[in-house]
Amino acid sequence: MTTGAIPHEPTGGVATLAQLTPTQVKVLRGVRSGRLNKEIAFDLGIAEATVKAHMTALMRKLNVRNRTQVAVVAEALAAHAG
Repeated sequence: MTTGAIPHEPTGGVATLAQLTPTQVKVLRGVRSGRLNKEIAFDLGIAEATVKAHMTALMRKLNVRNRTQVAVVAEALAAHAG
């Protein structure tokens, strides 16, 4: 039985954003801007592997399965916040 919810839709957009670490928010902004992990890592002064770890955490927290869905959620959160 379904509740009519969209699969992989983030629950509580603003609350979800509040649950992210400052670095996860920075990585989220980079993904939203279309930047590569390597570029995000360079900008933040961290290793690319660390960016990948943050991406994994973001996907888990936002309840999505891939980078494209992270970018879509980031855009929705930005629209909701602004």
